[in-house]
Amino acid sequence: MEYEEKGILFVDLQKGQEWKTNRRNCSIILIGKGRLNISSLSHKDERISAGKIFLIPTGYETEVKAVEESALISIDISEEINQLTHFQSDRTEENDNNQNLYLPFNEIVSAYIESLQIYKDSSLDYNSLARIKAKELIYILKASYTQKELSRFFSSYITNDLYFSEQVKILSQDTKNIRQLAEIMNYSYSGFNKRFRRSFGVSAYSWLRKRRANLVYHDIYYTNKSLKQISTENMFSTLSHFNEFCHKNLGNSPSEIRRKKKTPLSLTQ
Repeated sequence: MEYEEKGILFVDLQKGQEWKTNRRNCSIILIGKGRLNISSLSHKDERISAGKIFLIPTGYETEVKAVEESALISIDISEEINQLTHFQSDRTEENDNNQNLYLPFNEIVSAYIESLQIYKDSSLDYNSLARIKAKELIYILKASYTQKELSRFFSSYITNDLYFSEQVKILSQDTKNIRQLAEIMNYSYSGFNKRFRRSFGVSAYSWLRKRRANLVYHDIYYTNKSLKQISTENMFSTLSHFNEFCHKNLGNSPSEIRRKKKTPLSLTQ
């Protein structure tokens, strides 16, 4: 299984081979060949074929498995997040159903991919151009698709406080509670909660608890990680605490969730 890094990454997968993304990166994925099964909080065990673009938001570890021989290009756009504020004004209810958030290739996107392939085949250091190519891709999307299509595609990033929300998504991965997160981000506890509610529309406690439950459920239901590994990675102090958390927030023990393979929860932000 390969891991995504910042910059431009070309990934070739044989049938059955897997690739795993980095939770800390926001990336646009261009599928040039084959069919992929995608599993994450933003893409719930979906199948997507060549000729499509999809987004992996910051904070979403995504597992990709090739249904057949496949090829994709990952473009890290983490440094271009502020450009996405252009899509805030067109938010609709469609943005919240979190399904089929893909864009089809067009001639301009295909030409962009061809330019990347030329760099690769010419043995150029294409990662030296990564920031420029990320900017170029954002401009191409703006010019090539409707406001409605882009608003839907980037719905994960339509917020009134994009920089703050992005920092929360990154830093909350390594924190256990709201006080610790507020301290890391240099806020008082009350000041952090006020800004959080303005940005996310819910309390920080509710958001963090739900996000943690979603991450835990995804790891139990969709991955082959051991329950001990899942407990450790999600910062539970003991297995009994992990078990108690699952009972309270997911309705079953970790082993019962994995064994029964119940209908997945609605894993939204």
